[in-house]
Amino acid sequence: MAEAAKKEKNAVTPAPAPGAAPKKDFISLILLSLVTVNLIALGGMGVFMQKMWGRIHEVSEVAKKAAEAQPVENGAPKGLGKEVEAHKMGPLFPVDNILVNINSDQGPKFLQIQMELELTDPAVEEELKKKKPIVRDAILVLLSSRSYRELRESDGMTKLRADLMRSINTLLSAGRVKEIYFTQYHFN
Repeated sequence: MAEAAKKEKNAVTPAPAPGAAPKKDFISLILLSLVTVNLIALGGMGVFMQKMWGRIHEVSEVAKKAAEAQPVENGAPKGLGKEVEAHKMGPLFPVDNILVNINSDQGPKFLQIQMELELTDPAVEEELKKKKPIVRDAILVLLSSRSYRELRESDGMTKLRADLMRSINTLLSAGRVKEIYFTQYHFN
């Protein structure tokens, strides 16, 4: 057994392959460069976040100063938030489906329309119920006086809405129509 140990000691260890040492150095170099790039990227992100945090702080300070400078009305800053204030709806009065002939260069055309009238006062609803035939007649006369081309223009519905409100409001005494909402507007 001693002889076997002597033979192993005397045995020549094989020489490493000529490309083995440089391969380990190449992998180490790649790992070192990846770690370096990651550290640089983290440092850059840290600087970026610090600048962004500073800007956010500046903007919040400016907003705070602007809010303090605003006059206060009813516990809220005056003039702020009006653009998101909800529209206060009045009572709605539905107008039944109306089908009317309209003038057209392209042959006979029909307009089918349905709408809801927003009223200023609930008392107007009772008046509209009593005057329903008169209101429908005014709507029919106005619609049939329009041409297909007028109604199809980009501002045709806007003009029609304004004319309908004016026409209906002349018939009312208890209040007025504040807005008209078309729930159906269809050409045949």
